Amino acid sequence: MPDASNDTRASLSATRLAAVRRLLASLNADPARTTPVDAVLVTQAENRRYATGFTGSAGLVMVSATDAALFTDFRYVEQAAVQSPAYEVVRIEGSAWDAIGARAKANGVRRLLVEADNLTLDAGRRLWVAVSAHAPDLDVEDATDLLVPLRQVKDATEIESMRRAVLIADRAIEAVGASLRPGMTERQVAWKLEVHMREAGATGLSFPTIVASGPNGAMPHHRPGDRPIQVGEPIVIDMGCVVDGYCSDMTRTLVIGDGDETFWRVYRTVLAAQEACEDGLRAGMTGVAADALARDTIGRAGFDPIEAFGHSTGHGVGLAIHEAPWVSRGERGHAPIPVGAVVTVEPGIYLPGWGGVRIEDMVVVGDQRCHVMTTAHKRPVVALGV
Repeated sequence: MPDASNDTRASLSATRLAAVRRLLASLNADPARTTPVDAVLVTQAENRRYATGFTGSAGLVMVSATDAALFTDFRYVEQAAVQSPAYEVVRIEGSAWDAIGARAKANGVRRLLVEADNLTLDAGRRLWVAVSAHAPDLDVEDATDLLVPLRQVKDATEIESMRRAVLIADRAIEAVGASLRPGMTERQVAWKLEVHMREAGATGLSFPTIVASGPNGAMPHHRPGDRPIQVGEPIVIDMGCVVDGYCSDMTRTLVIGDGDETFWRVYRTVLAAQEACEDGLRAGMTGVAADALARDTIGRAGFDPIEAFGHSTGHGVGLAIHEAPWVSRGERGHAPIPVGAVVTVEPGIYLPGWGGVRIEDMVVVGDQRCHVMTTAHKRPVVALGV
């Protein structure tokens, strides 16, 4: 969360708590539900931060209509009290699961909805043992993607944090990209990008920076190594940084000197695919439909839209670098994309033995169109130094 006054923290903490309680009420209003849920247990790190404002690395959150508790240990008690004033901070002594079971019993919780998709098998076992000991009448129900309906729609504060992260990455790729020279290694370029972003105010990287030159570009998630960059080959750079806990994500493909005929055919196709998706993407579309805008463009250009472009067109970005909604032809893409979601648009073409091209922006989804956040230019040629 951005640095804020106590009043701002209190307001945000209270607003997010109210949102979680509305979510709980909506779950119970579902006609398909036969047994009401009394409380939810948040275990996933980004969900915990979203719901409470707490930025520490350890903690569990339990919310009911009348109780809101943040369980953490000695290291974070004071921090949690400052960052999450709408919650009662419960200092854990021993097992957190025992404390949760006892709290649920004391507050009359009969059915607890737990983010089980984030729990290890061992953690789930320990939760079951604690519940059996402290609240034997408590029923535990598994939940998946519990806070997705809340987190995928970004408020103005979240979008502003991401705009700052986007801008830092944009300026980094433009500065470092212009300085590329033959013989520099992928690892050296990745380090230069990280230094530039951190010196500009980023608190960290969204993910390890990808620099994939020449044939390495055919691997979408290649890790940079000691391969020297050469004149005329594609260089895929995928990067992002974190500001106020929120991520940015962008990709540009560059070439030193000038590309050959294959480079330009691939590059122009990928750029046309990205433009088709960004021009057509709007709220209410499913991720499958949005993905098809880019994928069909690639197919019409004569490339296999599955074999040459094997990943999704995009994904949501926020506190996590990959989150809902999904701009994908897969099962996760069947959900409609809501107004206020922030997603990537990142089509690519990958040719084994030659390399690849990927171009990626972040966009805010609106009613009638999407609004591109990324400002870094898309001129791929880097002039040879004198």
